[in-house]
This record gives sequence, structure tokens and C-alpha cells, in this order.
Amino acid sequence: MRDETDFEGLQSKTESGQRTLKSRFLRPLDTSDELKPLLWEELALSKLIAGWIAAIPSYERKMRLGRLAYVHNRNVKCLYERIQELPGAIRDADWMPEVTREAFERLFGAADENGFLVSYTYVLGKLYARYDRLMARLDPILNAPTVDQLRIVFVEREATHEWLQEQIRFAACNSEAEALQLAEWEKYVEAVWSVYESGGLSGSPDALWPPHLVKQPAGPLPEHASLEARFPRYTNPKPQQSYSDSSMSVLHDSVKQMIYIYATELFAGETLAAIYYYVDRMPLPFYFDLARHMWDEFRHSQMGMRRLLQMGYSVEQFQWLGGPGKTDVKERFTELYSNLTMLGEACGFKKKRKSAEAFWKFGDVISAITCEFDLIDERRHIDFATRWGPELYRKADQIVSFQEMAEMARTRRLTELEAVPPEEIAKLARNFPIFCGFHTSELAYDNY
Repeated sequence: MRDETDFEGLQSKTESGQRTLKSRFLRPLDTSDELKPLLWEELALSKLIAGWIAAIPSYERKMRLGRLAYVHNRNVKCLYERIQELPGAIRDADWMPEVTREAFERLFGAADENGFLVSYTYVLGKLYARYDRLMARLDPILNAPTVDQLRIVFVEREATHEWLQEQIRFAACNSEAEALQLAEWEKYVEAVWSVYESGGLSGSPDALWPPHLVKQPAGPLPEHASLEARFPRYTNPKPQQSYSDSSMSVLHDSVKQMIYIYATELFAGETLAAIYYYVDRMPLPFYFDLARHMWDEFRHSQMGMRRLLQMGYSVEQFQWLGGPGKTDVKERFTELYSNLTMLGEACGFKKKRKSAEAFWKFGDVISAITCEFDLIDERRHIDFATRWGPELYRKADQIVSFQEMAEMARTRRLTELEAVPPEEIAKLARNFPIFCGFHTSELAYDNY
């Protein structure tokens, strides 16, 4: 038999806010109220995963976490779409409860990536336990649209859990001190969640959090992005044109340089992940678009890296850019976003189309199709920037149009390059084709 205490204290609300009889059955407004805490917890989890990516050296872990940050955001979107169909829809100005933000920041302020993975595993288990309890209460006919959305949320549940278990299987096994430290962290995580569940969910301002164990957490959003030692860092001053420094790549004089450029989009993914974590209180559709953009950039890096390895090259033969750190994002998140979209992406279309044509000519089908899929993604990213770029500037108390945002990015780049007289900069910043000639270099399309 069902345990009736599962429903103790659960009351239905009418549209006027009056209370009615307690019931195990969910009315439309009850359903909305049950989904909202899950939505905000999924968003908090997604943002914190993104914030930790720069702190983790492993390329493969970065790629997987970029995907998982997107997956949890997709869960948010599923919940959001159903909530918007119900009474009590979420407005653009709504934001996660402060107690949720506080609890999750505490839960993920770990000393190292092992602690982060333990926190992620614990929170994931608690989150899905809540989903299971809710699913048991949903009427399969009356609330079928909600059931359908939750089934999408469950799609990657087991795969995510298995990956996390594999990552922490050998965590802290090098010394007894490491094992004790991780065990203490696990106890701390349990204590924080206990406070969050008991007093936190009701929004109690008197919740007594346990003392934090880590004075200087490794994440989220470290001062400097980490990368495996086997990836040589590019430390030279920024070249006059992007990727024009021949020391960066053994493919500099080949159209295959385009594949290396794709692999380096790790930098773009980390930039967007940092912005995604750092910027709060934007409308939820902003996070849906930014998470997709972020995941696309990590995918592009995977596309390039896979192809480089298929061609027989190794990461040691190239130099690699690092993502931004905490101070960079805090001080320049608008510039980082507009530089990526208005310079790197907007000026890349011609080069990528010509690269695809060259790869088809040389019979390299996989590389040609790689360029074609990237072009589809990049068009979508420009659409995102058109919508959200001015809103990000508004967040920084600047009112600019999309066109002004683009011209500001070009002006900064031309000033940095010192390639034209100062009096010519404003004119060239308004001329997109000519500007791109200054900003980016052509590839050796006739050389495979």
C-alpha cells in the first residue's frame, strides 16, 4: 500500500490562492508548484557544471561535462515548457530562490575535481529521487503532458550516473589523507543537503548551514583555466590575424588547418561556459540558447580533435588556447561574448565554405561534412547573438543595438591590431567584409 505520509502537508491551491482539502492528487496549479523547484535545481546544477569545466584539466572530462551542462539545461527547458502550459507560469523576471542558489554554491565549492564529482553524484541522486516521487503521483491520463516531459528528463539518467560512478571509482586512492579529506567532504555535502531540505525548501532565512570546509575552492570558475600538460599552451602575443602564427600548427600551409581550428574551439566552449555560469537573472530562454551554443562549441572541438587523430596527428604537434578565468569574465563578459560571435563566428563563414569545397575536391568526405554541419550551427549562433547580445549589454548597464555591438567589437579589434590609422577605424568597423580581411587569414585551399 502507498504510504500516506508521502502526502502530509500537501495542499491544493485554487486560482485565488485559497487552500482546499489535502489531496494526494495534483491539480494543475499543484503540478506547476511541484515542477518549479526541480526546474531551479536543474538550472543551478547545469550552471555549476559549466562553471567547473575550466577548473578540470582533462580534455575528455571537459567535453563530457560540456555535454552534461547542456543536458541539464535541456531538462530545465522540458520543465519550463510544461510549466508555461499550467497556472503560475514563469515570467522573464523570475529567478531561482536565493536558498537554492546558496545551497548549490556551497555543495559545489569543492577543493578539487574529485570533490566536485562527489557533489555532482550526490545531488544527481537526490534530484532523481524527487523526480521518482513526483512521477508516482502524476495521473497517467490527466497529467500525461507532464509525464511525457519527465520521460525526456529521464533519457540520459542511467548513462550520466554510470559515467559519474566510473569517474569517482578511483578518486582519492593515492593516499589515506586524500581518502579522509574526500570522506569529510561527503559528510559536509550530506549536511548541507539536510539543511536545504529541512529549512531551505520553505525559504527559511534561519537555515543554519554547516561551516564550509574549503577556504579556496578549485571551482567553479577558477582564476585560470586548466588544460592537460600534453596540450602545449600558446603563449605568444595574439597574431595580427587569427591563426596566422605558423608556430601554432603543423597544418598551417594546408586546408587541413581548418580541422585544427575546429579542435581549438575548446576555447570558445569554455568562454561560453564561463558566461553561462557567471551571468544570473536573465530570462530562461537566454540560458536555453546559451547552453546550446556552448555545447555546439564543445562539439566542434570534438569534431576537429577526432579528425586530427584520424589523420594521424597528435595534440603535441599543435599549440592550444586557454579559456578565460574568473576576473576576465567578471570584467569583460560582454566583450568576450561579442568578440566570439561578432568576430570569430561572423568572419568565419567564407573560410568554412571554401574549406568545405576544397575538402570535397580532395575527396575528404568527413572533413567536408564537418564544415557543413559547423556552418549550420554558426548561423544559429549569430541568431542567438542578435537576440541576446544587446540584453547582455543591458545587464552591464549599457544600451546598445545589435549593430552597435558588432561595430564596437570590430573597433576594439582594429585598435588592438594597430593595422590602420586611428582615423580610419570607425569607417572600417562599419565595413564588415573589409574588416574580416583584417581580422582573419585565408587558408591554403589548394594544398591538402
